[in-house]
Amino acid sequence: MNRISIFPLLLGFVLLSTMFAAPSHAGGVIECNNCPSTRNAAISGGIGLTLVVDFSNARLTAYNVEYDRELRRWRTLPASVPTQISAAFYRVLDASGTVTAPRGSSPPNQGVKEPKTLPRKGDGGMIVTLHPDNPQHSNPLGASFPNAYRDSNAHEIVQSATFKSRLGQQLATDLAGANTDNAAWNSIALSVQKLALNWGEKFGAGAITIVITWRDGSRTTYRITQDNVAEAKYVKGESRDNIGNKIPDETIAQPQTAPEYAGGYYFGEVDAGGSRNLERWMQAAQMYGIPITGSSAGRNRMSCGWDGRTLKCVVR
Repeated sequence: MNRISIFPLLLGFVLLSTMFAAPSHAGGVIECNNCPSTRNAAISGGIGLTLVVDFSNARLTAYNVEYDRELRRWRTLPASVPTQISAAFYRVLDASGTVTAPRGSSPPNQGVKEPKTLPRKGDGGMIVTLHPDNPQHSNPLGASFPNAYRDSNAHEIVQSATFKSRLGQQLATDLAGANTDNAAWNSIALSVQKLALNWGEKFGAGAITIVITWRDGSRTTYRITQDNVAEAKYVKGESRDNIGNKIPDETIAQPQTAPEYAGGYYFGEVDAGGSRNLERWMQAAQMYGIPITGSSAGRNRMSCGWDGRTLKCVVR
């Protein structure tokens, strides 16, 4: 008697659990690959704005989910996905090399002129090259550059912890598409970026490396990982001046990496800013206690030696 009464309950539970294709839920975002019903997947997330992410078919579908208490049923109202969030989603998928935007879908950079180059894939993920002025549309898929930092350079970023962190936050926000006028969409954008990098990791695209070439020709490198999609992290030891010299950061004071700074340096012609480049290098190195003999005035060369314990530099 008990078996007969329990069986319909078990059957109903099984049917209910399979109806939603076992989607995973994360703060307004539902991952449902090869989703049989995006509406049912959205309903499983409860009331509010919900974005259903289908990586297998490279598709984003958004709904405002409501519950009608009088009729006792759910309602799903289709919503438009902001262009910048779609662009961020397709960037990571394109870098993974597994799927591209489905035919008939809205282009990820709708309203933005198509750039001549797409993000490159490197070891561990996508490489995004940025320039403050975006010459020849070098910034991929319309990625914007933070206005407050357009006149900065690699030396300033190295020497300021505040600059490092704030620039990293803005880069991550822009590349995730979390720069809309709607707080809910901004939160969703970061969740999508995290899910996308988790997905991309399976195919060697679990991070975004950002290489900034500043107006003066110097370079700074940042990286966005799944651990913190809200802030790109400065990559230590990768900053370069406009000549190509390594710019000192904390790696110059670490025994494992300090030997990389040993050798001869040329900072360009004196009348073309060579002395100023040398002075900036010295300022950065002295922040970490590196002894330097000589003055930068009228000079443009230097040599550094590693004795197994200490790095010492002499202006030539």
